[in-house]
Amino acid sequence: MSYSQRVYSELNTDDAEAISVYLDTRLKLIWEFYPWPDLVRVEKRYYRPLYDAALTYDAGYEVYYPTEEKYYQALKQTQGNAPTALTHWAEAKQTYSPSDWVTGTAYAVGDTVEYPPDGLYYACHTAHTAGANLASNWGQLVEFDKYVAWAQTGENEISDVLNVWNTNPRADIKAKQQNFYQSENGVQVINGPNIVHVEYRQKVPSLLHSAWTSGVDYKTADVVRFDPSGADFDLYKASSDHEASALNKPLESGAAWTLIQLPRDFRSFLAHGAAADLLLADEREQLGGVQNSLGDQALRELLDKLERQEKQTKQLNVITR
Repeated sequence: MSYSQRVYSELNTDDAEAISVYLDTRLKLIWEFYPWPDLVRVEKRYYRPLYDAALTYDAGYEVYYPTEEKYYQALKQTQGNAPTALTHWAEAKQTYSPSDWVTGTAYAVGDTVEYPPDGLYYACHTAHTAGANLASNWGQLVEFDKYVAWAQTGENEISDVLNVWNTNPRADIKAKQQNFYQSENGVQVINGPNIVHVEYRQKVPSLLHSAWTSGVDYKTADVVRFDPSGADFDLYKASSDHEASALNKPLESGAAWTLIQLPRDFRSFLAHGAAADLLLADEREQLGGVQNSLGDQALRELLDKLERQEKQTKQLNVITR
């Protein structure tokens, strides 16, 4: 607070809220400014969940089956039937080119057709002789959409995608970059392998918070400060919906809170930047400009430390054949 010529104990509620907003804005700026090593992850990802024999799958659900290293889609509700069982599953493909449905033809399990009345594809899961219409012996085939969802159960949430690889580039010098684009579903991989490694920046945390209060209902991703009062505190994000009590406060073991941690090297930029914003809001332009300059200098020094001193500049991946 000394940068903005304020005393913490003398801050009012509006000042505290403003500082929180300024810090949040500055954090987003520096977080996305550069692929900081602290914030970048490379993780192995599948396009769909792994098959689990204990789960019940509805028709149309897609899974990855490690035994065969392929993706499959359920033709009807199924539980405990391996994806290789054509009576319940079909291999998920990006394109299909079956023959047209022919009335009166005897179809076996595993046969596929294109049904002219609706132009859709179907796989036979129960052998029969075809009538004039599709019966309950068929399950619809949907063209497989190769994407890694932004949020996958049990995985870290993906924010900014930097690259997609066929293997882990941190362990394999011959890892190849894959063509991809981003959609509302996630990271779309064009004609890529069945398993990819996604290089991405972690999601920027929110610094907008309230004081933790016992008895309050908190929702997932709510942010609180703890201790609730005083100049020294940490920020925590709720990992699930819950009602706060003395038994589940942030410091308790197993509590539904995750400590928000920031790279320590960001400290100088954030402090000077937030001070500049506060001074400018007070119409103290000259002092605010000085703090802005100091924040820019802190950022330059951090980049210099990484790229020149620590030689962390990313090299192009060149493969010799």
